[in-house]
Amino acid sequence: MATASWIKSHPGKGFWTLTAILFNVLRLPLWLVYFLPSFTRQSSKWSLRQALGVRILQAVLKNMSDVEMKTPGSLKPGKEGDRFVKMQPAKNSKYIGIASKDKEINPVTIGGTWYPKRPSPGTVTDVILHFHGGAYVIGDGRQDDCGFAAKTLLQHTSATHVFCPQYRLASNPGGRFPAQLQDAVTSLLHLTDEMQVPARKITISGDSAGGNLCLALLRYIADNPKAAVPSPGCAFLWSPWVDPAGSLEVGHLNKSPNAPTDYLVGEFGTWGARALSPSPSTGIKFSDPNICFIGTAFATPTPLFFHTGECEALYHDDAKAYEEFTSVKGNTTELQIAVQAVHDIILVGKIVGFEKEAAFAARQAGDFLKQCRGLQA
Repeated sequence: MATASWIKSHPGKGFWTLTAILFNVLRLPLWLVYFLPSFTRQSSKWSLRQALGVRILQAVLKNMSDVEMKTPGSLKPGKEGDRFVKMQPAKNSKYIGIASKDKEINPVTIGGTWYPKRPSPGTVTDVILHFHGGAYVIGDGRQDDCGFAAKTLLQHTSATHVFCPQYRLASNPGGRFPAQLQDAVTSLLHLTDEMQVPARKITISGDSAGGNLCLALLRYIADNPKAAVPSPGCAFLWSPWVDPAGSLEVGHLNKSPNAPTDYLVGEFGTWGARALSPSPSTGIKFSDPNICFIGTAFATPTPLFFHTGECEALYHDDAKAYEEFTSVKGNTTELQIAVQAVHDIILVGKIVGFEKEAAFAARQAGDFLKQCRGLQA
């Protein structure tokens, strides 16, 4: 479509975005009036703030997807200061198998942000390695992106630090699969080798696309023992995007009975899936078990904590993935469902008015971590 192309580059992108902002500002009073009665809200059990927050975020995501608004991948510290660090790739022998099939996508230097502050090597004994969400096309793990998630996890789990990598985005050049998987390997090995954190004391965590990346990392570790990448002690999977390939289907999101009560829009997932798709030259299909995790469950020594929202569009996919991983002999799993919650509250809880639900979810994850460490002791 001609319209779809001219709004994806400047000056069309700027014009379209400005128009969308003005249009939504005009609609805001109408939404406010419309949602005053509880029975007109997406869920009658939601507060006015939650109903408005979900509707506004939905509008924002729709515009970002229409114009394909990219996140810059700068390696400058920015306002994060010395909390932002650069990570060099590990030895080539750590990136084998599916991580090395695309000869044009190679491990690179990436960045990451520490919360609450940057520690010295050898001083961290309980860390969460958190991969941000955003359909692999937006986000950077920095304060404005992951500040709420990091603070919530630090307050309600035993972790003393959270580290959020700025992995390559599929929306930027050189960011298609397996770029993110390579960066996940780099991040984990940075903690074990450079920061001297025992792998059993590392909890990998990811929301939405970040949850997909957690599963991809665990699959890589399981399938490639020669790479000798250690298994982390635990994994938190927050509303994980377990079926990116499904997002390429027309009307995929509307097939979910929870679509009317979530802020996700189909265009967002389609943009992410299209950008992430592997190069045909690699022979990797988008339905590959290293990318999609419905019907592809595998054995892992890392305990898996699944969390999803009762009202989110990915609820049924997440529940199915949990059931499939639970059915694999030897896996340790748990599923928690946030009542009346939308997608990915650990990341956007503050934006859409689900802060309390996010805090409760983090406590549940913290309890799961304690239980697993008790069993491992």
